[in-house]
Parts: sequence; C-alpha cells; structure tokens
Amino acid sequence: MSDDNKPDMGAMDFRMPESRRLEPGELVEGTVVLVGDKHIFLDVGGKSEASIDINEVLDKDGELSVEVGQKLEAYIVSVHPELVLSRALAKTQLNIRRIEDAKEMGIPVEGKVTGTNKGGLEVDLGGARGFCPISQVDLHYCEEPSVYVGQDLRFRVTEFKDDGRNIVLSRRALLEEEREQEAEETRAQLQEGAEFTGIVVTLQPYGAFVDIGGMQGLVHISEIAHGRIDHPNEVLKEGESVRVKVLRVEADPKKPDRLRVGLSIKALKGDPWEEMASSLSEGAEVEGTVVRLQPFGAFVQLSPGVDGLVHISELSDRRIAHPSEVVEAGQKVNVRVLKVDLGAKRISLSMREGGGGMGGGDHSVGSVVEVTVNRIKPFGLLVNIKGGGPRNSRGLIPAEETGAGRQANLRKAFPEGSELKAMITNIEPESGKIRLSITAAKEQEEHGDFASFTGGSDKKGGNAPGAAPASLGTLGDLLKGVLDDK
Repeated sequence: MSDDNKPDMGAMDFRMPESRRLEPGELVEGTVVLVGDKHIFLDVGGKSEASIDINEVLDKDGELSVEVGQKLEAYIVSVHPELVLSRALAKTQLNIRRIEDAKEMGIPVEGKVTGTNKGGLEVDLGGARGFCPISQVDLHYCEEPSVYVGQDLRFRVTEFKDDGRNIVLSRRALLEEEREQEAEETRAQLQEGAEFTGIVVTLQPYGAFVDIGGMQGLVHISEIAHGRIDHPNEVLKEGESVRVKVLRVEADPKKPDRLRVGLSIKALKGDPWEEMASSLSEGAEVEGTVVRLQPFGAFVQLSPGVDGLVHISELSDRRIAHPSEVVEAGQKVNVRVLKVDLGAKRISLSMREGGGGMGGGDHSVGSVVEVTVNRIKPFGLLVNIKGGGPRNSRGLIPAEETGAGRQANLRKAFPEGSELKAMITNIEPESGKIRLSITAAKEQEEHGDFASFTGGSDKKGGNAPGAAPASLGTLGDLLKGVLDDK
C-alpha cells in the first residue's frame, strides 16, 4: 500500500487518553495497522497513527519482519508535525544534533563497527565517530572484539562531549534492558516441570549455568547425563543450545529478590534402565568400561547411565587387596551378570570366568579337588582351588576339617604353597563361598581303596566305585564290617 493513502496527520494534537501529551524519547507500544512502501503505521492509543521508517523492520535479507496486528515498541523521535517513532536511529538518519538528542532522550542509535583498539570498538555514526569501551560491548567480557568489525549494531549514547568530538556508546546497556524484558516473560512461565530451550553460558566442575531467557539456572553435574561424568565439559560446551526441565524454583537466601533455578537435561531423556537394564538376564555376558574404583570393588558402565558393580571377590581368581591390582578406570572388560535388581537399580557382575553358577567343572559338593594353601588363619586354611569355574577357585578349610587336631600348629602342618586334596562340603548359593574338608577327602580315598580291595562294592552301602559314600567312617570301621560279614 502506498504512503499516499496514509491518514492526514498534519495539524493533529498527538495526545494519549486523559490528555497525556507524548514526549520525545518516550518508549511507547503500538499495534501495526498499516504497511506502506516507505513506512509502517502504528496505533499507539492516541488520536492518530505514528510512523516508523520501513527500513527499521526489515530483516538481514531485506524481508519485512512485522505484520498488521503485531505489537511493537519504539521510541518517540518527534511529535510535530507528525508522530514519528524509531526503534533505533539508523546511521543514515544521524548527524551531530540527532546524536545529542538521542543521548538526552535515551533513544538507541545504530552504527557500523569500523575497527578495534585496546580499549574497545570504533563506531561510525553516520559520519560522526563513536567509541564503545570493551566493558560495554556485551553482557560478559568480550575476549575477541574483532568479530564485531563490519557489523551494524545498536548502542545507547552514554556520553556526548566537546560538541560531538567525544561520543561514548554502550551496547551492554541495551542488552541488559532486553534481557530484563525477556526475564519478565520467562518468570511468568517459570514453574517446576516447565521446559525451556537455553544456551550454555558457563561450565563449572559442579555443573553448567544455562540462560533460559533473560535469567540463568544451574544444571548440576548429576543432572547433565544419566552416565557418570567427571566434568560438564565432557558432554557440553559453552554457547551450545540445550533443552532443559525446571526441577525447582526458590528464593536466593543471599539475594531474596533473585531466584535460584535448578534445571535438568537428563530428565528429558529416556531412562536407560528401562531401555537396557530390563533386557539383561542373569548369566549374560556383556562388555563394559570400568568407570571408577572403590576399595570394595569396581563399577563398570554397561551403557550410559547403567553401571554394575564387580565386587572385589569377583575381580580375580587370586586374592587381591584392592581392585587397582586387576583393573583401572577406562579399561574395557568382559563381565558376567550375576544379579539384576531393577527396583533398586543395581547390577552385580563378575569378571571371573563362568561367574554365576554353583560349581562348574569339578567344583560341586562332594567332589575332591586339588588345592594350594594361600593363607593360614586361626580358624582354618584359605586355599586356591585348581581347575573348574573361577567363581569357585577359592575356599576355606576350617581348622577342624584339616585332620591336624585341635592343638596343631597349622602354619607348620600346612605351610603356604602346600598342595593338598580336599572335598567340597558346601557352596553357599548367593555368595558362592566354598567350604572344604581334608578329612572327608581322606575318608573317601580310603573308602575307594577298600571298595577296590573287596571287589568294587560296599555290601552295607551299595555305593558305586568313586562315588561319595552315604556315611564315611575310618578304614578300621570298614574292615570290621567286612570281617563281621564273613
């Protein structure tokens, strides 16, 4: 629509309702009512429309960025003979007097950054030269001011001295005003459970600060990812756009007029326990990565957010004092699933071959195995069992099952490294702990020798050769029984 069709605004008294006269420099809000070739017109609540140069509402591609019915804020530049508004005085509209007026009325001005120096940015204001100190370039310290060279930016004129020979500008002042307006809109939506798209502002060892629109919230390190991380920079970078969920909103005890906002990134991602852990079955063999060591065992990550524990007793066939003797953080390992507790979100793992069963190979109750004495304790012998499943490669021979007598010195009778034969008498289902007996092994061996001597059977017991007898006695008892039969 041509500007020729715009309403005749000459000689009109531009007053707001209740006779409040509009003043230059005042920020007003209006509704776009008409778009012309050179201007757009807004209804600001007075007796006539106000105009804005159409170049102020074109985007970087030269396309119109507003439409009829849209609300817009702008500054009053003049009220006579027409009501003229400006979102910021363009550099093509500027001269020394208008720059001075912009300073007095608080109207932003537009300028092109032409260069930098040690103190900040050099700005062309339509022929006049302005200077923006480095501290006033952005909301945060600007480390690379050269990135702004060649850009058209908006500034607030903070100083106008020496008839325009000394003009100081601030971009930060405008950004803070925009930020506060944005913060008001954010606060209106701020509640637990609300979701925002934000920008990562800073990373700290304890978490990431995210700008969610004029205000920042903290994503604690525990709320960044389902998997364990040591520092937020492992998964995030400053300037990155992220989706967050509000966990809590509370007043800052140090600054009651401010809010502390707790955010979460992982809350918007699926629970890995539901996705993976439920598919794990006891006895399954999987690959994982050792993520951290504790005196009691090693935590192994099976997938991001799903860790399992390899207890120290399940790390090796040999006795170890600390997990670091076997594994280190970051190491890839193959593990067997021993137990899955979905309710408690716990997985028990084993790195010992065949890690889940009660036995395996010759390791079953009643079998005689070869053992090596590893340690001697007052209560018995701690031994390593040769062959069979690794879960059952260690066991205890109680002192009373060694056959050495109550007063015997176990260290002298069974020096460390001694090789013996012992019978497995018990395997605890949950822990896999094994108890053995040297006495029982000797009795079974004596029974086998006697059965062979008498023709392969025990007339009283009927046990097959090599089988564990139902009741074991001494060789003398067995001989007495045979003689009695004869």
